[in-house]
Amino acid sequence: MHHIPENIALCGHPGSGKSTAADIINEVYGHELADDGLPLRKIGMDYLGLTAEQVFTQEGKKQKVTLNGREWEVREILGEIGNAFEEKFGGDIIPIMSHNARPEGSYSVFGSVRREQGLYWRNHGALVLEIVNPLAGPSQYEFDRFNPEFCHARINNDGLARGLEPAAARQDLLEKLVAVIGRVH
Repeated sequence: MHHIPENIALCGHPGSGKSTAADIINEVYGHELADDGLPLRKIGMDYLGLTAEQVFTQEGKKQKVTLNGREWEVREILGEIGNAFEEKFGGDIIPIMSHNARPEGSYSVFGSVRREQGLYWRNHGALVLEIVNPLAGPSQYEFDRFNPEFCHARINNDGLARGLEPAAARQDLLEKLVAVIGRVH
């Protein structure tokens, strides 16, 4: 059997299927889901009055809210919180925080690798995968961008775009993940 790395990090545009891929990796390989955006989500909920639905779901992140007299998209609020952390502590602070939050020796999947953070994960022995979905284009926000150069492999999550039913599209993604993870490691 192939050695599966302790950490798997996922890059991709919003809505590309990173969360579904993370769920599959958890089911197949037992990697715990590590929410690399949890500190940002908690600030949004605990201090800015956002709801769990708004900070944890793609639909919720599209909602508009008024904060301090200005209308914001929830995704933008979370991104700006992350930008502030990165501006103060450096571009790798989000993966550093999420990495440090995991117990030593735990197997984890990180589902929201942005900007140059794939290099951080590569340098720490993680398998970095890009999830591509033809139905999910680039975000309008700079903070959602990522550098695919640091990914070990690209997985085409195109089941729904090919007209598969959701369960069949998920199975298609599962098979692609298993094939790539088995081949890369």
